[in-house]
Amino acid sequence: MINLYFKMALFEYRVVDKNGKKIKGKIDAPNQKQATAKLQSQEFFIISITGTRKSPKSLSSQAKLSNSQIPKPIITNFTRQFSVLTGTGVPYDRAFEILIQECENAKFQNILSAMKAQIMEGSSLANTLQYHPQIFSKMYIAMVRAGEAGGTLSTVLERTAQSREDSEELANKIKGALIYPIILLVVAIGIVAFMVTFLLPKISPIFLQFNVALPLPTRIVMALSNFITSNWWLLIIALILCVFLFRYLISTNRGEKIKDIFFLRFPVVGKAINQIIIFRFTRTLGTMLTSGVELKQSLAIIKNVLGNRVFEDIFEEVIVNITKKGMDLSQALRKTELFPPSVTQMIRVGEESSTLESMLTKISDSLERDVKQTIEKSVALLEPITILWMACVVGFILMAIMLPMFEINQMI
Repeated sequence: MINLYFKMALFEYRVVDKNGKKIKGKIDAPNQKQATAKLQSQEFFIISITGTRKSPKSLSSQAKLSNSQIPKPIITNFTRQFSVLTGTGVPYDRAFEILIQECENAKFQNILSAMKAQIMEGSSLANTLQYHPQIFSKMYIAMVRAGEAGGTLSTVLERTAQSREDSEELANKIKGALIYPIILLVVAIGIVAFMVTFLLPKISPIFLQFNVALPLPTRIVMALSNFITSNWWLLIIALILCVFLFRYLISTNRGEKIKDIFFLRFPVVGKAINQIIIFRFTRTLGTMLTSGVELKQSLAIIKNVLGNRVFEDIFEEVIVNITKKGMDLSQALRKTELFPPSVTQMIRVGEESSTLESMLTKISDSLERDVKQTIEKSVALLEPITILWMACVVGFILMAIMLPMFEINQMI
């Protein structure tokens, strides 16, 4: 039985090797005495050794860490490095020792120390990863387990790292593409807020002083300005309540599904979301099948990582159609009517030629290009729409200000 309370500590050291070269680094051990013994066993002359931070007291405490505390690129980098080390024949415990010393994230460094302790007690890597479900997904663990069983762990980890890198690159591209439109939108809202809450209250007394008949645009804008300036605190409270209400609604199954349906049907954006989900499905399934994970297990895991309830809900039916009704994957996907005919047709070709894994990889590569093009087109369309909206709103406010000014000039 694995000891869940195997305490480890991390020590910084400075040593001199047998060639006289000075070396500094970090090593984990239960106490300073054993850390010293480890270094001496490697024929190092110890200059100094000091404790830094302690590893967690139990693995269960590490499982409470959220994924947001360990950035995804760190997990991807760990996967890539561990793949290289195990591929060159480095033992698990030595690989973890190297990665612990190189890791710059304190939380993940402690997790690696706890994982190494389990490995040294005889646990497999897949079983060790299970104690950190918020960091390593079911898909990740399933592929590692398949790699260990088939003796292809290094290859599986390399594929996993590549898949994660592709997904992270796509996510970064989406975020980067949205930065400029968001800045435009924020600037537009700021300009309108300034004109309505600061500029108009300064000018409106002039209109009242000359007792001119205000045109409809001016009356609309002034009424809006008076309402905002008089009830700004109510608007803030209403906004906060709306945010909390929205978050509560989407936290329910029905509310989350309604949100996902809305975004899938939203013009332009819906097409990009649909492509991203199908890309995520084909990329993940291709990686898992290539790594040796069975189709049924792969589909059961993928069902929970698609990020859209509309797609997730139909996967129970897909699994039943494949396992109990004897349908091929392409037939089951075609029946859902959510996958494009081109995708299901290519999957069918892959099944008939016994090249499903490589076909899924080709489909995901093609979809990745389509997603990037769709995002570029969407952003190219979003920018002029945002500018046009800003021009119309600001123009309407300026017109509301200038029309009474013209009448005042005629009176003078």
